[in-house]
Amino acid sequence: MKRAMRALHRDWSWTGVAFEEIIAVSPMGHVLLADTEGTIHYLDPDTRELIRLGGEDQAAQYMGDPEVALVWRAEALAQAARQRLGPPQDGEVYSRTPEALLAGDYAPETLIRLPLAELLSFTGQVACQTQDLPEGTPIQLKATN
Repeated sequence: MKRAMRALHRDWSWTGVAFEEIIAVSPMGHVLLADTEGTIHYLDPDTRELIRLGGEDQAAQYMGDPEVALVWRAEALAQAARQRLGPPQDGEVYSRTPEALLAGDYAPETLIRLPLAELLSFTGQVACQTQDLPEGTPIQLKATN
């Protein structure tokens, strides 16, 4: 989790949140986090949103919502990924290719396994660069070294 914490500090610092601890990680890379003030946050890599939940009671209420629980577990998606890719290694999660993440494509052939740190890094960088764009604005990926 050290690599994942470094990725959070580096690529999500633009949010102003001082991350302290990763509390839980879903099979598809959604993350519950605590900051240095004890506030709990939900990071959704699919929507590239960091949602401030509040204290433990508010977090439990949020996570208890059936729709949130369905997204967190992502049972059908995780099962399809497990069948196609095998179980994730230590520190890995299932996700989708970068193109599929940006396009909202959930087709089984877009599923990948990757380190949580890489998912957090990619989604944080994209979220930072696209935060002021209107919803639905087309974007183009350009890889640089």
